[in-house]
Amino acid sequence: LAVGGHRVGTREMGGDGDADKLTALSGSENLAVGVAAGTIEVALLQPILYCKNASQQRLPFTLNPAILYRGFGMSWLNMSVLSGIQFPITGAVSKLVTGGKERPLRPSEKIAAGFVGGAISGVVCAPMELVMIQQQRYGGGLFYQFGRVLGDFGVSTLFRGLFTSCGREGLFTAGYLGMGPVFAEKLQEMYGVQKKLSEFVGACGAGMIAATLSHPLDTIKTCMQGDLEQTTYKSMGETASALMAEGGPTRFLRGWVFRTSRMILAIFIMGQCKDQLPPVFFPSKFQ
Repeated sequence: LAVGGHRVGTREMGGDGDADKLTALSGSENLAVGVAAGTIEVALLQPILYCKNASQQRLPFTLNPAILYRGFGMSWLNMSVLSGIQFPITGAVSKLVTGGKERPLRPSEKIAAGFVGGAISGVVCAPMELVMIQQQRYGGGLFYQFGRVLGDFGVSTLFRGLFTSCGREGLFTAGYLGMGPVFAEKLQEMYGVQKKLSEFVGACGAGMIAATLSHPLDTIKTCMQGDLEQTTYKSMGETASALMAEGGPTRFLRGWVFRTSRMILAIFIMGQCKDQLPPVFFPSKFQ
């Protein structure tokens, strides 16, 4: 289905058409849905993100909410902006894929559109996550850490880990805007699984795949962004070598349980927001 305010038909609004709701909205409307979805996700899952980052960097764990929610403001900004970018970019890519024709996307097209939208958004993601990781390690407010990074290391350091950021975001977005809905549709069509159950199972399957494929990139990125002095982790290649020397292949999977859990929950939350928020925010588009 095309973006830009075109309506969806009855079939596209229910069952296997829920994954195409974004294409019924304009770019600005998709932005609003994406920001709201990101806000909800971060408020619920920020403690799991802290535990994931701590595990990857071998930092101590804590149950202190003041520490678990360090960097919450930047994390919220990061997810809200990323979701706000990924939703409209994915919708725009979907439009390009269909050539403007009003038809549901094929499964491979949904996944590909999600990947492209996510990879592009990685450029925005990298500097925001770097500041958040510095807050989690050393404390301090958003503006303090942002200023410290600029003053001590320069503007270019904000984009440390850019390639890994783009690759990770591409795989993640392919999961929550592509694989999750595709898995759910197949479960409904082939096995008659109820809609809500199929959505949850689809989210779990997509989350496991997306998390596993992208986790080595995420570990490299997190370690690079936590070590701005480059005491241990220098370039992407040198960081990969250092991690291999520290613990072999399994070192790249530290924090996998936390990240997989968060991703499964995030895919489900974001998927539900994508389906439920558009009719609430813009009811005239779905009459």
